[in-house]
Amino acid sequence: MIRTKPLLTLLLCLFFFIIILKYRTLKNTILPSRIHILPSSPSTCLESYDSHKLHKSIFYMSMVHFRIPVKLSQFVENKTGFEIGAPSVTTWGNLGVYAAARVVDTTNFASQTFWESGLKDGGSFIWKNQTKGKQYIRDAVDLQGIPNEYYDFVCATDVLEHIANPFKALLEWLRIMKSGGLLLIIVPFKNVTFDRKRDVVRLEHLINDYHNKTSEADLSHLNEILLLHDVKRDLGVEKFQDFKTRSENNYKNRGLHQHVYDQELLYYIYLCLNLNIKIQYTWDYHNLIIGQKQ
Repeated sequence: MIRTKPLLTLLLCLFFFIIILKYRTLKNTILPSRIHILPSSPSTCLESYDSHKLHKSIFYMSMVHFRIPVKLSQFVENKTGFEIGAPSVTTWGNLGVYAAARVVDTTNFASQTFWESGLKDGGSFIWKNQTKGKQYIRDAVDLQGIPNEYYDFVCATDVLEHIANPFKALLEWLRIMKSGGLLLIIVPFKNVTFDRKRDVVRLEHLINDYHNKTSEADLSHLNEILLLHDVKRDLGVEKFQDFKTRSENNYKNRGLHQHVYDQELLYYIYLCLNLNIKIQYTWDYHNLIIGQKQ
């Protein structure tokens, strides 16, 4: 006859063993979540890139909100900001950034571009008949004269894809931003743009561009762009030959999309730079990511 007490004790021990085993398994598994973990090291991955280590934090599409943000004013209320490539009426304007921020200084790479004209270094940035801040003429990769750790946030719409050496630019943007400040970046959603035939660039390629000191005059992607650029979706292009001629003079006009991005790449770029990712949105033809500097 089997004694029930020893059997019950054995079953209880087995039950607790299974519970402990499941707990340890869950503890070591990174699950999809909208909560992003702050990277443990204050340094960037540029010094000693380790793909395996960086990708221990797994990106899931469930992290991205597929809708237009109602407003972004809560991130910039009464803050001092700096915009690269201003103005961006349909994004930062419509999303309430200009109205909510106390000051927004701006920069562009030249006084006349495809998108703006008559810009003046030292002039004023005017929004709805009010002076919001200063206008600078600076290259996105060299914000000479802009003080260190001065701004509460830095924002850029449809700028990063035009830059040949994006990590050089991003480090400059972080340089002028206070600890705890926010970096807000919008890049095109490639599936609905003229980049739809191109591949998303690899993070390793961007890191190599940084270490190789790639200049903004670089045209190493020109053949790929000319081959895969969907001219029918580019409203600024009437004839392919005109696009080719313009692209060959890219350093003067900065019209090329040097690289193509998606939300996953943005996620790992931010992790590489040791930014705490706050939120990601995709809507219409925009990919937005917001991260906080440590």
